[in-house]
Amino acid sequence: MPRGQCRLCQDEAELQLSHILPAFTFRWLRETSGGGHIRLGSSPNHRVQDGPKRYWLCASCEGIFNRSETTFAGQLFHPYGSAPGGRFIYRKWLLHFCASVSWRVLRFYTDEQHVKDYEPEALARIANAEATWRAFLLGQRPHPGQFQQHLLPLDAISNATGGLPPNLSPNINRYLMCDIDMDLCRGNRSIFVYSKLGRFIILGFVSEEHPTRNWRGTKIHATEGVIEPRKYVLPKPFWEYLNSKARQMSSILDGVSSRQQQKIDEAFRLNVDKIIGSDLFAAMKADFEIFGEAAFSKPQLPSNNGR
Repeated sequence: MPRGQCRLCQDEAELQLSHILPAFTFRWLRETSGGGHIRLGSSPNHRVQDGPKRYWLCASCEGIFNRSETTFAGQLFHPYGSAPGGRFIYRKWLLHFCASVSWRVLRFYTDEQHVKDYEPEALARIANAEATWRAFLLGQRPHPGQFQQHLLPLDAISNATGGLPPNLSPNINRYLMCDIDMDLCRGNRSIFVYSKLGRFIILGFVSEEHPTRNWRGTKIHATEGVIEPRKYVLPKPFWEYLNSKARQMSSILDGVSSRQQQKIDEAFRLNVDKIIGSDLFAAMKADFEIFGEAAFSKPQLPSNNGR
């Protein structure tokens, strides 16, 4: 393992090969994909077993992240997939987990020079958010302050939902329920980190004028709270963003070669018994109920858009 400065504690140490997005989400995706493989958005014709990783953290900091990841996976991620209408109580571990994901994704986009064209004010705000989240993760702050963490649990949408938006992507449920994705989003007055882990979206706000007014029901509290069915209020452009991400996923899968598509089809048929009852099966069924045959104009399986 290489030696260097740990991105979190900033001590010199042997660096572990750390996941940007948690490893358990990719295990879940492999198990429910029908073929045991996933495809990155940057290279859809190549099957892979895992998501992006970097030599970032020392063993101690890797352990800090693993503790809240294990709790999130065991107490929310997997149980919610089995009972999306249930009531789940969380403690301090949820804010820690969400901040750890937002921090890693933010570091990924800054380290990979995706923010090089941002104006100085935005770069200063990003640096402040990164330092604040890092201090919180190390136990040096009781909460992230203005750089809030928000969590949106997802379920299938259907014709029964009522008032479905126009121009809905025909694979919208497959994206909402099954995809793994990440992004650094910048609007006219906002910057936020977007991390999608199956049925959960984590938002780490870097710059947001009215988070409590524009985002209702999603804020993660510092000590405890409840994830349960409720009314969520989100900005309209965010829904349009999600729909565009679904279309992007569809476009990526349209780029799969005929040879690779044949492999996907064969793997799907061989593993159909495992797929029945999975999130993928429920998402495909929900898309078919809305769009009929148009939902499968070309066979589509979940991808991973994170790069």
